[in-house]
Amino acid sequence: MGNYFMAIDQYSLIVQKEPENVNAHINLGISYLRTNIDPKAALDYLLIAEGLGKYPDFILVEIARAYMYHLDYDQAKIYLARFEESGGVNKKNQDDFERMVANCDAALDLIKYPVDVKYKNLGPLVNSTYSDYHPFITSDGKSILFTTRRKVRPGTQPEFDGYFPSDIFQTKLVDGEWEESRKLGDRINSVYDEQSVGLTQSGDTLFFYVDHVEDYGDIYTSTKKGEAYTNPKRLENEVNSPFIESACSISRDGKTIIFSSNRPGGYGGMDIWMVRKQENGIWGEAVNLGPEINSRFDEDFPTLSIDAEVLYYSSDGHPGMGGYDLYFSTWDNQSKIWTKPQNLGYPINGPADDKTISFAGDGEFAVVSGRRDDTVGDLDIYTLQYVKKVDDTPAIFLLNIPTNEKNPAAKVEIRNEFDEKVGEYLPNRITGRYTIALPVGKYFIYVDAEGFRPYNEVLVVNDFHKRQLHNVKLIKLKK
Repeated sequence: MGNYFMAIDQYSLIVQKEPENVNAHINLGISYLRTNIDPKAALDYLLIAEGLGKYPDFILVEIARAYMYHLDYDQAKIYLARFEESGGVNKKNQDDFERMVANCDAALDLIKYPVDVKYKNLGPLVNSTYSDYHPFITSDGKSILFTTRRKVRPGTQPEFDGYFPSDIFQTKLVDGEWEESRKLGDRINSVYDEQSVGLTQSGDTLFFYVDHVEDYGDIYTSTKKGEAYTNPKRLENEVNSPFIESACSISRDGKTIIFSSNRPGGYGGMDIWMVRKQENGIWGEAVNLGPEINSRFDEDFPTLSIDAEVLYYSSDGHPGMGGYDLYFSTWDNQSKIWTKPQNLGYPINGPADDKTISFAGDGEFAVVSGRRDDTVGDLDIYTLQYVKKVDDTPAIFLLNIPTNEKNPAAKVEIRNEFDEKVGEYLPNRITGRYTIALPVGKYFIYVDAEGFRPYNEVLVVNDFHKRQLHNVKLIKLKK
């Protein structure tokens, strides 16, 4: 039924009574992997099942997934290779299998060059022992709205998955401390599910997703008047459709909305779309952001920066740490495209689903949700502070361009927006990676390698890149 909490209770009793029950150990491990209680605990049970023998081949993939939660991606690759050697890869699971392998390769690079950030749990006054997630912060950094699945109504029964219906809560910063979170009014919350999916920088307008009996898969908006929010209003049909729209963000000038939807015309699953307001004040048609931003899998929770030139969003299709990772893309005003997305890095991203990040006005401070060692329970709301300060030093990029032992190393050439050559680069003989320092500006990357198709990419470097110790980029060439 998808209630992994109850499953954990039941299978825990079984493995105690029947310590050699292979299926019970497998299902207990999988149940831990499907919750945020303690995914790391899955590994022990799955390894016990493997040791007992007579296990199905798919357990090798689950063991690999469990090793990813322990950040042991080398071991995960070993188990994925064993699964492939066993003949377990077929047409139905090939895409998922290849995605896991790509995530392991990307994660090994990301872990080597972590982002210098500090986390702070907002504590038990804000978080609960249940799941607290999808946080959005106002530009002044003084108010956070988020979704929770805690029990807030007397007599409320859990849903089929063991969680209570979702509601939207708010907390405010008072004298340097986050006050006790409270539920938004009944105009927003109902006996069904509501989830925060976007917030204007001022905090005056909230976007939220509803999952009601007669209405689900649409985005609603509510405007703040004083301390209360107005009656919800369904977003225009240019955004909402008969399909699912799950999150959105609007530019400061109110002329651009970027949202996620699984409507036809995309590249697979949920995609990121954009609508712009025309000169006559009417919204234009929705435009898909294309295959650079979207993948064959799911993209979700787009959020625009204050200047609308940086797009943050989550994807479980682009190579990353595993599950959903957070990415950013920069708007190139000259060519009118969103550039190739880049991973926000580890530990901002981890092996679990990282779906939302919301920045305060200065861009050095953000809120995220996740499970860490000091978690109150399940998913918690955290603040994230960049330690590295932005100065006049260039951004450092580490390019990983795998070819093979038989092919010579790829040659990388970078030119600026005036088509002037910045430099030609060869890999480090020891690491095999290319180290490139670039000041703020627009660049064109050209890659040429014998036996592969030429590759080119537009790269817009801004202060966001300079916050990170290294910007790791994995470029896969096609033959």
